[in-house]
Amino acid sequence: MNPILPAASFQLMVSKLLSNVRLKDHDAVITLGRTMLSQMSPNTDPSTIWLVQEAICSAAHETDNYELMNTIAEELLHTANLMDRPDLHIMALCKSSTAKRCLGDGDAALDIAEAARAQAANFPDSFPLRVQVLQVLLAALVETGQLHEAWKLHNLLDSSLHLIADLHEQGKAYWTLGNLAFLVSEPILGMRYHDRAATLLSPTKDMLLWARFNRASTELRLQAGLFEPSTSDCLSRAEIAFGLVQPGDLDQVGLCMTKSRFIALGGDPIRGLKMLEEFCADYSGAPEHLIPLYQWSSELLALTDQSELADEKQKFIEKIVQEKNDESRENVTGGF
Repeated sequence: MNPILPAASFQLMVSKLLSNVRLKDHDAVITLGRTMLSQMSPNTDPSTIWLVQEAICSAAHETDNYELMNTIAEELLHTANLMDRPDLHIMALCKSSTAKRCLGDGDAALDIAEAARAQAANFPDSFPLRVQVLQVLLAALVETGQLHEAWKLHNLLDSSLHLIADLHEQGKAYWTLGNLAFLVSEPILGMRYHDRAATLLSPTKDMLLWARFNRASTELRLQAGLFEPSTSDCLSRAEIAFGLVQPGDLDQVGLCMTKSRFIALGGDPIRGLKMLEEFCADYSGAPEHLIPLYQWSSELLALTDQSELADEKQKFIEKIVQEKNDESRENVTGGF
């Protein structure tokens, strides 16, 4: 059992945690935050507990550690109740829904998002957290394939963005709206929303987010057949931004796929295919992360009259999925 820290030492750790948050040192936030949670006094003020838990939860989201995010989000719900803060309870629900969605449990994510929306209805229309709730709800609807239900809400979200004082946060909301527009085959509106997001998002505030936004916007534009200068500009911004930060495995996979798609749709599918093969050969992360690349590779093989190799790639995808399912089953059953 870890010893309980004296109050003065604990306050120093809080200061260090907040410093790591400002520096966006997500790994340090998670490590220090978990140590702090294990060494808190039973008399620790719930607001301090919330501060630490929220920092860990946000850092887990940034590092794609959705299992941890999910666990801490549930703890945040308990802490919000201890504080008797309905607004923080809604915020915790939003984080919980996001974690569930990122873990692939779309139904649970949607149920939680609906609960958050119901609770947010108790607040005035000017309540800024309503915007976050709408974004989380839209994402959950998209995850569960309810695109048209999500699209019904886009005007409500668009008309609520003035409630967000932080322009960077407004930019993230326009990014969400743009994604949704592309998904419901409204590419012109999708571009308009993404162009608006590009003017509001701040690369100096969050370079990794800026990189992810431009990569994702490029991908959606290409999938919509928008092979034009603005698409090339998006990809260039993504490449430059990713060169200034340390991209994680999923970011590297996503950038490779988008670059390959850009090259292939630009008239050189063989070169696009070679890029995928070289990346996959050198990749040392989780095999399931490569499934989107293998899927795109299969499509390129089919386009270049290599149907047998395309079929083999599809079978390889099925093998990875089956092995992942078997691994998950064994983790649950303990091997029995």
